[in-house]
Formats: sequence, structure tokens, C-alpha cells
Amino acid sequence: MYGPLHTAFGVYFILSLGYSLFSLVKKLRLLKGSHAIQVRYVFLGALIAGGGGTLTNLLIPLVLGTSRFSQYGPLFSLVMVAIIAHAIIRHRLMDIRVFVRKGVVYFASFVVAGTLLTGLIAGSNLLFPEKRWRLSREIFLGLVIAALFHPLKSRIQHGFDRYLYRGSYNYQKTIRRASQVLATMLELQPLLAYLSDVIGTTMRPEFVSVYLRERDSHDYQLAIKRSFMEEGTEDDRGTITGNSSLASALNGERTHLIRDDLRHRELASKTREALKELAALSGELALPLLKEDQLIGFVLVGPKLSGDPYFSEDLDLLSTLASQAAIAVTNAQLYAEVVLVNEYVQNILKTMESGVIAASSEGRVTLFNPAAERMTGLDASNVRPGPVDRLPRTVADLLQITLADGVPRLQVETTLTGADGQTKVVVCSTSPFSDTQGRMLGAVLVFSDLTWLKELEGEKHRAARLASFQSLASGIAHEIKNPLVAIKAFAQLLPKKFGEADFRENFSRVAAREVDRIDDLVERLRVLATPPKPLLPLDLREPIQETLELLHAQLEDRRLSVTRLYDDALPSIMGEPAQLKQLFLNLFLNAVEAMEPGGVLTIRLKGREGGTALHVEVSDTGPGISEGALDKIFDPFFSTKTRGTGLGLAICRGIADAHRATIRAENNRGAPGTTFSLTFPAAATIPSEVRA
Repeated sequence: MYGPLHTAFGVYFILSLGYSLFSLVKKLRLLKGSHAIQVRYVFLGALIAGGGGTLTNLLIPLVLGTSRFSQYGPLFSLVMVAIIAHAIIRHRLMDIRVFVRKGVVYFASFVVAGTLLTGLIAGSNLLFPEKRWRLSREIFLGLVIAALFHPLKSRIQHGFDRYLYRGSYNYQKTIRRASQVLATMLELQPLLAYLSDVIGTTMRPEFVSVYLRERDSHDYQLAIKRSFMEEGTEDDRGTITGNSSLASALNGERTHLIRDDLRHRELASKTREALKELAALSGELALPLLKEDQLIGFVLVGPKLSGDPYFSEDLDLLSTLASQAAIAVTNAQLYAEVVLVNEYVQNILKTMESGVIAASSEGRVTLFNPAAERMTGLDASNVRPGPVDRLPRTVADLLQITLADGVPRLQVETTLTGADGQTKVVVCSTSPFSDTQGRMLGAVLVFSDLTWLKELEGEKHRAARLASFQSLASGIAHEIKNPLVAIKAFAQLLPKKFGEADFRENFSRVAAREVDRIDDLVERLRVLATPPKPLLPLDLREPIQETLELLHAQLEDRRLSVTRLYDDALPSIMGEPAQLKQLFLNLFLNAVEAMEPGGVLTIRLKGREGGTALHVEVSDTGPGISEGALDKIFDPFFSTKTRGTGLGLAICRGIADAHRATIRAENNRGAPGTTFSLTFPAAATIPSEVRA
């Protein structure tokens, strides 16, 4: 008879079994490959055992009220055990080696321990036949055997491993030791050699090969191969293409491939092709090396020399080693790239003719190339990594200013005194550099020796002055000759026509006029030849404003307007106010005389980026200058005016040269008129030796 809760128990059991089978089916749909095969066998075994046992031991008694078939229920469990055993052996559901080893070892240990206990009890009974202490002796002997069981099992397991499996390894110790060593290695080849040796000494395979992806392609190049047998392997393929079946499968599945899976019929076609390629390479196992889900290489491991398969514990160990090796290989490749880039940069810096000095944000020199050593006369070992203060004052100041405000300085001309006491003229540029977050890491200064260029400029100026002198002498001779010819003509006629009143009156008028002309010419030449005065820092807007005030009446009389376009922040320049007023007076007068009523005189002042120079433009709306005359307007005695002397713009050029400024003229594009452009160096960029 069954109790009142038997029906409820039956319902509960059926629901539990159904839920278990449903969970297995749900998991089966998510799995692929060998894992799907393993769960399929577990599902089949559980279905047969659960369904059969439920039928014989639960449903039949509930429906028919008899339990005579209950004796057949346990037989279904034997079927389940057989199915799962098949999955363990053929499909690696469990580590067969661990399963067999543990079972056999425990069985042998129980046999030996039982034999020892039986022998000890029998011996004690022979020695002490009285029954009074027999139970106590048996309990004591049982405790002794229990204490000796674990050492006995360890000895049996060690001997069993040596006999059947040709040695064993310590999983945790191997992983820990390999991780420590791989983390400290930065050279790629020694790292790969160590990885191959660890796999070789642990697994005893026929060979270990490591393929790594080439830098500029998707192919995988053989980086190292270690053979652990005398004859070596048949296939030593040096390159495996990135679109090969093996590489594609490893990149897609991101897990190991083992050749033993070829016997499974349920494999995908791509996986089967990959395993065939693995077999063609004589490999038994392929392990991917992954970096951020990208395949950077893989390890091929040959069959074990012992003939044993790769068990689950082996695969776990090798997969962990491959993960550690992928990180170490990535670090080694990055280190090699850094070394290569550093060597490349160092070679560039060695061949540069310009000095390069870099400093950290803390003000310590981090780079000092050979050209900087040559120009400063300092040794890099004495400067780096010392403070910036060890550098010559001129370059140290520029670096410190840039480190302080983060603003670059471009084309700053200064002087540099070397260790030999010689002074060089150099041009310097500084620039800060930052990280990806915008935090300033330091600054770099590049400077070039301009001494030879200054010498060439001096030669050019001397040649230009000589040519100007020749042109000036020719112009003076021409300009003075004309009035002298007129005076000489009157002087020659004077004896004959002295008595004529008209002649004496004409002679007096012409002679006075021509002498005034010569005097005016001499005065202009005096201005042209005036020696330069000391230059002082000044705001260029002041001489410009004073000059415009002088011309205020003429501008109003000719109905001309003035437009001033000034930047907000303008650097000071080194100049002499009187000469600058003379310069702008000549330019403004030329513009005024060239324009008709209603014209506009435009004055622009712009500071160059970095505050290294001041740019001035004086524009008019006149008819412009012919293209043929633009190259000659600064020559002495060249003029496009009918009554001009040709000395005004020559004087302007001389004043500009005295202020280290450049001056040029060009016709306005798309509009009438001419623009004269001047560029003055900022006061801060002129060496103190030049200011005096």
C-alpha cells in the first residue's frame, strides 16, 4: 500500500525531471562543436535513465497499483552509465586520465590498505588469542591504517603515474613559474624560446612552433620552432596566410583546435578544413594568441612522444600559457617597436645640422643631440638629465619661458657664446608638447647657426652698397652736370654779352636757380648718408600718428581719408623716432601725391604669431606702379614723377635697413593702388649687442 503523499511525490518528481531535461535542451541549443556533442550524450543518458526509472518505479505503481516492475528500474541507470562512459572516453566529457587514474589509484589503495588491515588483525589474533581486548585492538589497527592511507595513496599514485603516464607535472607551479618569467622578458626571441621549452618539458611533444602575424600584412610568419625528436617534422612551412582555414578558424572561434576532433561527424565544414590543415602541418594542437580579440599568432604543438592524447588538464594548462604568452608577446613587440623608433629618431638627430634640446615639464634636459653639443661646446653627459639652467643663458631662457606659459616661440634670433668664447648668431624656435589629455609634458627647442648666413648677408650688403654707390655717383654726376652746363654756358657768353641788361638778368636768375637745385640735392644726399643713431624700444603707432598730424592740412586740402587697422596686441620694436617719421613721411607723401580727391590712405599694423615681428602696410588707391618700375623704385635717382629726384624711396630703404626691417612694394590685387609692406623684428628678438 502507498501512503497519501505518494501521488504528490510522483508529480514533484516528474516536474523536477522535466525541468532538468528542459535545462539540458536549452543549454544544448547554445553550444557548438565538441561541447554540444558532450551535452547531447548527457541528455540522452538522463532521458533514458529518468524516463525508464520514472515509468517502472513511479507511473506503473500509480496507475496499476503494483510495484512488480520496480526491480527493472535500476537497469536503466546502467544504460545511462554506459552512454556517459562512452562520452567520457570518446568525446572528453571528463578527463579520462584523471577518471581512470583516480579510480585505479583509490581501488589499489583500498586493496593494499585492506590487505594490511586484515593481516594485522589476523596477526594480532594469533599473538593475543584472548578475546578480552580484541575489539580495542581492531579499532586501534583501523586507526593506524586510516592514518597511513593518504601517504600510501600518494606513493601508489606516484608509481602508477611513472609506469603508465611517464611522469606528471604540477599545474599551479608550472603556471606560476611561467607567468613570473614571461612577465619579465622583453626580448621576443628569448621569450618564444622559453615558451617552447616550457611546453616541451611539460607535455613532451614532438615539436612546438610559434607563428606570429607580420607587421604590415595579415600573414603569419614562423617565428620559432623547437623539435624534441631526432628526425624532426615533415612540414616546416615558413608562412601561413591570414585567409587560410587554420588562421580563420582560430580567429573566429578564439579557442584551441585539436586534431582528435576530426573523427566527429557533426563538425562545421570550416572547422574540419582547419583541422585538416593542422594535420598537414603534423600538428596535434593549435593554440591561439589573442590580443583584444585579434589573432596576433598561434602555437602549434605536435603529438606527445608517449603517444598519450591531450587531456582536459593539459588543454587547460596550455590555454593558460597561451593567454600569458599573448600578453608577453604583445609587450615584447611594442618594446621592439619603441626601440626601433628610438634608434630611428636618434639617427635622425645625429645627422641633423640643427641643435635640438628637449626639456621635461619639471625643467630637466631630456634630449641633447650632437649638433647641440657642437654649437654650445657642452657634453651631453654633463647636461642630461640635469636642469635647464646648465644650458647657455639665451637658449635656457627661451625654454623656460615656453615651459612656463606653453606658448611657442618661432624664429627668434639671438646670440650664443660657445665654450671657445666665440659668439654665434643663431635662430631658435621653441614648441611645447603634450599628451593625449592635453597635459604639457615638456618643450623642445631647435636652433640653427646663422653665422655663415650673416657673413653672406654682409658680403651681399657690401656688394649692394658698392652697386648703390656706383649708381649714386652716376646719378649725382648727372644731376649736378645739368645745372653746371647751364651756368657754364652763361659764363662763356658773359664776356661778350655782359653789357646787355637782359642777359645779366637771365644769368642772375638761372645761376641762382641752378645753385638752389644743387643745394637741395646735397641736402637730400646728406639725409641719405646720415649715420644710424642708437635704437630704443618704442611703440610704432606714435611716429605714425605724429607723421599723420604733419600731413593733416594736405589730406584735408586734397579731400583724402585715412583708415587705421591696428591689431589689439602689438609688439614693441627697436627704433629711432626721427628716422621712422622721415620713413613714413616719404611713404605717406608718395601716397598722397598719387591719389585723386576721395582717395583712401590705409595703414595696417599686424603682429606676427608668437610676437616675433610687427608687420606694417601702407596702401593707397592711386593708379599703381608699372610692373617694370617695381624692381627699381628703391634705387637712387629712379623716379616715376616728372619732377622727382628719385631719392625719397632710397632714403626709406636705408632707414628700413638701419632698423633691420624689410621693405617691398606691390600693386593691389583686384583693386587700384599700391601697397608698401614693412616687417620690423620685435624688440625682444633683437640681441642686446645690436641695439646699441
